[in-house]
Amino acid sequence: MVEPVSLAPERMTCMEIWGGNRAIEKHFEAPGLDIYVHSTPYKDSQSGGGDIYYLTSCASGRISRFLLADVSGHGESASEIAVSLRDLLRQNVNKISQQQFVTQMNVEFGELAHESGFATAVVATFFEPKKSLDISVAGHPFPIYYTASKRKWIYLDSAELDQGLQNLPLGVHDESSYPGRTLTTEPGDMFVLYSDAFIESVNENDRLLGISGIIELLSEIDRPEPGYIIPFLRKRIGELAPGNLTDDDATLILGHFTKTKVRLRDNLIAPFRLLGDVCDNTRLC
Repeated sequence: MVEPVSLAPERMTCMEIWGGNRAIEKHFEAPGLDIYVHSTPYKDSQSGGGDIYYLTSCASGRISRFLLADVSGHGESASEIAVSLRDLLRQNVNKISQQQFVTQMNVEFGELAHESGFATAVVATFFEPKKSLDISVAGHPFPIYYTASKRKWIYLDSAELDQGLQNLPLGVHDESSYPGRTLTTEPGDMFVLYSDAFIESVNENDRLLGISGIIELLSEIDRPEPGYIIPFLRKRIGELAPGNLTDDDATLILGHFTKTKVRLRDNLIAPFRLLGDVCDNTRLC
């Protein structure tokens, strides 16, 4: 029996960045979104893992941004990259478009690559007034999306995009472009960002699950409830074979679209918040 996440939701504060590279399980509320985050570093390391996760909210709460990066290494080397990503996100917290941030990430990793190795990342930005979700990837698996109207899980691949220097890990090539797409969301839809520990887990026959295996597992759920998805996946995958989700960092970010709106008070106060600093609630090892 899998129990849903029962944590009391916390409201994402406007002009805030939250996240890090430590073990965590959280449930947040933001305009138009419920957000669930679970991360377990390799062997429950107290020095932090190589999965770096962040959430940001703009001055009014209209822009919610998500980052999941998977970097080579753990501990101190991963934390150095985590600090760099945090600083870039803070600079872009009030920008609707994420393209500048993704480009800056690539440049930053080009400078760090010789010391810190490579990294993959997925970035998603939800703009509540238009109910739009922008997604960009850099060498990382694309998100999985649940369409509530069709009750179907799908893989958001980039098959329709032009070919070229796309979807390379960060810092590999200065002129690399990063495939992305924009979706119009509906209440009840969901998206899942995940680290590669999930798709590199194996089934009972010692074969990689891959994206198709994860979608098959998710499709077992008759009526998906957002608080149930993460514990269900972790339990089912963990039962398939020893070492699944324990031999690497394992992180999931789930967003569930709701009908909640930006509060009038937050809209009115937003210009004054812009005069201050972004509230830093990150926890890095």
